[in-house]
Amino acid sequence: MILSSQNGNLVATYGQEGAIDVMKAAGYDAIDMSLFCMSNDADIFNSDAYKTRALEIKAHADKVGIPFNQSHVPFTFNWKNPNEYEERFFPRQIRGLEITALVGAKIAIVHPIHYFEYKGHEEEMFERNMEFYRSLLPYAKEYDVKIALENMWQIDRKRKIISDDACSRAVDFARYVDALDDEHFVACLDLGHCGLIGEEAQDAIRILGHDRLKALHVHDNDYRSDVHTLPFLSHMDWEEIMKALADIKYDGEFTFEADNFLPHFPKDFKPAAVKFMVETGRYLISRYDHYIDQNN
Repeated sequence: MILSSQNGNLVATYGQEGAIDVMKAAGYDAIDMSLFCMSNDADIFNSDAYKTRALEIKAHADKVGIPFNQSHVPFTFNWKNPNEYEERFFPRQIRGLEITALVGAKIAIVHPIHYFEYKGHEEEMFERNMEFYRSLLPYAKEYDVKIALENMWQIDRKRKIISDDACSRAVDFARYVDALDDEHFVACLDLGHCGLIGEEAQDAIRILGHDRLKALHVHDNDYRSDVHTLPFLSHMDWEEIMKALADIKYDGEFTFEADNFLPHFPKDFKPAAVKFMVETGRYLISRYDHYIDQNN
C-alpha cells in the first residue's frame, strides 16, 4: 500500500520544493497536495501564474522522484458574503481540480457543503450537495480526476458540542456516494472524524466497503476534539482499523492528515519527526498486510 501525507505543515515551514525534499528523504511514497492556501485571495494559485507554479512543483517532484497521489481543495470561505459561492467558492473548487491534474494526482478531496446547520436540514443539505457535486462532474471528467467526498462534523449551535454533519455517519456517507452514481465520485474516510460523532472508524470502513472507499485521511484523536495527531498518540483502536481495511480489501492509499503532530518540533529537527511518521505508517501498513495474508 502506498504511504503518503498531506504537505501543508511542511510547505509552511520549508516551501513547496523544500517540503518535497523532506518528504522524499523521510521515505514517503507520495504526497497529498494541500490546497488550503487557496482560501487566501493573494495565494499564487489564485493568480494567473497558477499553471506555471503547479507545473514547477510537479517538475521538482519528478526530479526528486516522488509523485502526488491526491489533493485537498480549499474549504474555508466567508459564508457571510451572500455571493461567496459564485464569486470565490465554486471557481476555486474547479481550479483545485485543475491543479490536482497539473501536479499529476488522481483524486481530489472535496468537502461537502456544510456551512449551515445540519440538524433539521438533513435533506436540504443532501440536495444542495447533490447539485454541487454534479456541477463539478464535467470538470472531473475534463481533468481526469476523481472527486472524493469526506465525512464531516460541526459544532451544534445551541449545545456548543460536536454533532452530526454531511456524510458524518457511514450509512449517510454511503447514500451520498451511491446517489451520485458515477465512477468519478468516491469516498475519502477521515478516520478521526468518525469518533467525533460517536462511530468507530472500523465500523465505518466496513459500511462503506471496497467499492466506495478509495482514499483515507489517517490521524488519531480522543473522540472529543479534532486533534489530527499521529496514530497511537490518542485513543483510536488502530489494530481494529487495519483489520477492517483488510476485511474489505481496501485498495486505496494510506494518507496521513496528522499534521498537528509536527508543529511541536523545531525546524531543524522536524525532518526526524517526519521520518518517525513514515515509520509509524509503515508499521500500520504491515498490520494491514498481516490481516490480508490471514484472510487469504
